Amino acid sequence: MKHYNLLLIDDDLISLELMSTFLDTENFHLFTAPDGQAAYDLIMQKSPGFFSCIVSDVSMPNLDGIGLLKRIKEDENRKVLPFILQTSDRNPENIKKTLELGAFYYLIKPITRETLKSVVNAALKDYENHLETHNTVQHLMRIMPLMQAATFHYKTLDEAKSLSSLLALMTHDPKNISIGLFEIFANAVEHGNLGITYDEKTALINQNQLNADIQRRLSLPEYRDKFVTVNVSMENHKLQVTVTDMGNGFDFEKYLEFSIDRIMDNHGRGIMMAKSLSFDELIYSNGGRTVSCWVHPPVNSAEKVD
Repeated sequence: MKHYNLLLIDDDLISLELMSTFLDTENFHLFTAPDGQAAYDLIMQKSPGFFSCIVSDVSMPNLDGIGLLKRIKEDENRKVLPFILQTSDRNPENIKKTLELGAFYYLIKPITRETLKSVVNAALKDYENHLETHNTVQHLMRIMPLMQAATFHYKTLDEAKSLSSLLALMTHDPKNISIGLFEIFANAVEHGNLGITYDEKTALINQNQLNADIQRRLSLPEYRDKFVTVNVSMENHKLQVTVTDMGNGFDFEKYLEFSIDRIMDNHGRGIMMAKSLSFDELIYSNGGRTVSCWVHPPVNSAEKVD
């Protein structure tokens, strides 16, 4: 069984003990801190890959949760570390701000054991996907030829990981853009070709059965011949990636921006995060079956990525 190091942060000792009790399982090694500054000092004492997830309160002395989140996201070696904020603040603007800063999830107190475990497990799974994508990027950096145009087909999430890593090498920020590409590619498989609904994915994550159900559906006659088409073009160092699945489409509008209605859900933020953190432009069409993403070159830069 794989073990994960989790860091729990809260200046309220009762809340800290409650979180620790909720997450007291054999595959979690728990570390605690009473405020953001103590947590940051502990994080800096450990290697970048030591912690797999941070769960932090917002209002704390010395350094609050928002301040700690900003420091983590500014650290090139730790910026993809999932950061879950918990607070009693229900102000939609404050919630939106923290998500735009890179918070993985935002939990409203009081939090149940089932909700916390589900969100942490979802964060850990996404973190592993991102790490695999980053590792692939590192291996391909020196061998990826510059590409002007190409078309790809893929069917599985593993293929989506590899392809997102490959295409990100054409940009100035491979690590972050590979994450956004993978979110879009994964959505085309899960919700597009395989027809997994939002509510079904919620239940499957809660039951830790999402990957098993994806594999099951990929083998069924109605799904096994479906694939996702990715068209890529590069012009004046501006990358365009257009992704088209073979599903029935979906109501994409409500997933492009923050919604208070889904704040406690264990997924549903991937498209919004990709749009705000990875791409300069993101446009859906064809009833949600097609999405085009653009990555512009850095301002005042005409250099191609090596």
